[in-house]
Amino acid sequence: MKDNAVLSRAAELSRESEYAVTCTDFLTPEERGDVLVDLMHSGSAGNCFFFGGAVGCERCAAVFLPEWYLPDEFPNHTPPLDSDRTEFFAGYLAAHPEILEEIPICAIKISGSGFKSLTHRDFMGGILSLGIDRAVVGDIAVVPEAEAVVFVHERIKNYILTELTKIGRDGMKTMEIPLNPAFVIPRSYETIDAAVASMRLDAVVKAVCGKSREISAEMVKQGLVTLSYKENCDTSAEVREGDILSVRGYGKYLVGDITGQTKSGRIKLKLKKYI
Repeated sequence: MKDNAVLSRAAELSRESEYAVTCTDFLTPEERGDVLVDLMHSGSAGNCFFFGGAVGCERCAAVFLPEWYLPDEFPNHTPPLDSDRTEFFAGYLAAHPEILEEIPICAIKISGSGFKSLTHRDFMGGILSLGIDRAVVGDIAVVPEAEAVVFVHERIKNYILTELTKIGRDGMKTMEIPLNPAFVIPRSYETIDAAVASMRLDAVVKAVCGKSREISAEMVKQGLVTLSYKENCDTSAEVREGDILSVRGYGKYLVGDITGQTKSGRIKLKLKKYI
């Protein structure tokens, strides 16, 4: 469901960007798609791109540049996630630190004692336990097991630096580090080789869950499946290479390459499960 407050705020910031760099809070992938489509329909998406602090961030802010900061050429928008344009502008910001300085996104390094392994959930729980609004916290990149880099809105930076002293019983050290737009968020995957009857959504869900086609179709109809971050209840929807498939209770998957066919004519498909 579209969040009208998010759309209205993005439209307002688009208008204000005539005179200065403007930036929303962090948006979920679904909100990003909704904001992009809304801006394109209104003809005000020309100076907008998405940035979360690094390459590969799922939670990104919509950034609006005044005309004098825009490059001469840049990729067109490609809904829903605008991947090519997002990657282009990450490189553009890396080459233009004077523009990067005007975007209110910061990187904070969080370090534990090293005696306990900490997960993404641990770091997120520790931050949100401070009463912080999720909208001002972007992606968290767990680097070694007791260390993470979190991207946050500038207005909450000092509060986290002073108040995040523990996660559970483990003492934490925090420090702001320079923002590097070329940094790539590390992701871990488990590769799955699947064979599907077709690239219909219910067929791919069947491969992911190991359920019958009938049960898989029912899961889709019940709204338990999202395709590229949008709930999709159409069992016959086409799944494409590069799509992100999430099935409630079964995890999130990157749809990889089609590698051929089995002797029986089924499609060989690579899936990567987020771990």
